[in-house]
Amino acid sequence: MLTARNKSNKTATLYVVRVAFMAATLTAFKLALSFVPNVEAVTLIICVYGSAMGVAYALPAALIFCTAELAIYGFGSWALLYYVYWSLLAIVSGLLLKGGRIPLAVITSIVGSALFGVLSACCDTLFIVTSLAPSRLGDYWIAYYIRGLYFDVVHIISNAVIMSVLYAPLIAVIKRAAPSAYGRTRAPRLMRRLVFLEYSRECD
Repeated sequence: MLTARNKSNKTATLYVVRVAFMAATLTAFKLALSFVPNVEAVTLIICVYGSAMGVAYALPAALIFCTAELAIYGFGSWALLYYVYWSLLAIVSGLLLKGGRIPLAVITSIVGSALFGVLSACCDTLFIVTSLAPSRLGDYWIAYYIRGLYFDVVHIISNAVIMSVLYAPLIAVIKRAAPSAYGRTRAPRLMRRLVFLEYSRECD
């Protein structure tokens, strides 16, 4: 019973610590490149965490990162965009990028960066829906998207370059730093299994 409890507590603690560290690095990388317009490393880091650690780690880390951004910058139209986009990227990377395939990771970053611009225009349009006639919403979305198209292009190109150069090295670093966690996608299920074993021993 004691052994099972210790294993359960150790697994839960290690999981929480890893997720917290991952979320902290996302915030740190975001702040480190915040002075460069539309150049960021969050896409890279989430894809690395998703492919190396799995959805069970990447998704909560992404959600914590979004919450930290909300605490730092306050609420705005971007908040909905962040929660939707970064969570979706964590899920997609955890499901599609297993094995550290660089070409697929680059494609994911390109498609994701393009989608980011589209979703950004959608979120901003939703936030002004009460002040515009329904017939003008489409015009506003098109105007907003075209106005930011230059930044979207910079975002797409920079993420493609960053992913091509740094994705594989960072995957290698995680393999060396946390070999026992590499490739795990079912951390919460493992935790539930340990708790079940502990409960079974207590009932014997």
